[in-house]
Amino acid sequence: MSEIAITQTLGQNSDSNKIENLPKITSFLLPKEYELLPNASELFELEFAFYEYKFLLKSEIIERGAFFKTVDGIPTQHYIICSNNNPLVWKGRSEVTKSYFKEGNFSTGYATHGLFPYRGKFHPQLIKGILNILKVKPGDTILDPMCGSGTLNVEAAIIGIDSIGIEKSPFCTLMSKVKYESLKVFTEQLSRVETEINENYKILMSKKTLPDNFKLDDRFNVEKSITLLAFLDAMGYARRCSKGIDILFPTVLKRYIAQIDSFVHARDKLNLKIGKARFEIADARNLPLGNKKVDAIVTSPPYSFAIDYVDNDRPQLEYLGYDTSKLRDEMIGLKGKTKKEKLANYFNDMNMVLSEMSRVLNIGKYAVIIIGSNDIQTGGIRLETKVEEMALENEFVLDQKIVKPIKGIQNTMRDEYILFFRKV
Repeated sequence: MSEIAITQTLGQNSDSNKIENLPKITSFLLPKEYELLPNASELFELEFAFYEYKFLLKSEIIERGAFFKTVDGIPTQHYIICSNNNPLVWKGRSEVTKSYFKEGNFSTGYATHGLFPYRGKFHPQLIKGILNILKVKPGDTILDPMCGSGTLNVEAAIIGIDSIGIEKSPFCTLMSKVKYESLKVFTEQLSRVETEINENYKILMSKKTLPDNFKLDDRFNVEKSITLLAFLDAMGYARRCSKGIDILFPTVLKRYIAQIDSFVHARDKLNLKIGKARFEIADARNLPLGNKKVDAIVTSPPYSFAIDYVDNDRPQLEYLGYDTSKLRDEMIGLKGKTKKEKLANYFNDMNMVLSEMSRVLNIGKYAVIIIGSNDIQTGGIRLETKVEEMALENEFVLDQKIVKPIKGIQNTMRDEYILFFRKV
């Protein structure tokens, strides 16, 4: 059933996100033994729940479903993981932020997604739903060629799927690795992280750039990396508020420990097998992968014309020892002096990315692109329409388009579009 068919069944257009008379509509689309998650009340959520019901067996929904609380009275693993969230995730934050995390308990604030909540990041629950619609399974490899903070890789790992994350920003690559590796830690490791808070704070503050004993080599010390990311997170907070890093760092790190520990307990209770993920600092316009090597792609292009990612992450990048001016010249969408020049470069870059995505994806498999649109920032150009046009030129056909409202503490876009492209 297509989005149009579901929308017509509900008797409303796609611009109306909230569903009136939800119990009646739910009973019409889903058998009574399927119970939706709390707060699942928007059109896209019901649509994804319906697709999971149609595409997955009951046992599969229990193991990997994203929008159901119970099936035949059995709690889903997603519900158990989210219900195990530690209140420290929102403790001490503003009322607006608390509300955002509490309301997003089943959609954005679970597992390790709350570690350094990055601007413009994916909606984690949505990604899990997409993976279910694509029917990816253990043994498949999925790719995010612009992985940002690693949301796809974390979601894939939780349901036992292997993934690759490609990202040009070394800070984002670090963030992704920490979020992924934290899925596999033990409680003893977290205890050591907490015990060494004061000692590590002194080391990290002793120099203006990353101390040698915190540099992450090929073996990737997860304990140090968790501490380092919390320090970089506190650095960002200090930039935006009146509190110093000395006050913010212990609070942020304890919040990290609590959130990771919540997932670890759920992981062990459910006996989850965490999928493999590898990350590489590379360019989406020239992917370091052979032809037809991946079984699915899920990504979201950077909104560089709206968010200057290099400037946004400047303190963290410089602390890590990177040349931000050099990085700026290499980032998609940041080249050009005027808005017109930046947009022209952006679309040229994105065409190269789509060509590379087509090259590495197996025929008949899907590339899902999630993209918002803001006519003011783009001079009237609809980003989703432009991406559709370019995808058709790169051996893709559009099979489905789903509209999702954007929620967040700060955003300038009303909706984002989930575009399902099939490689032909």
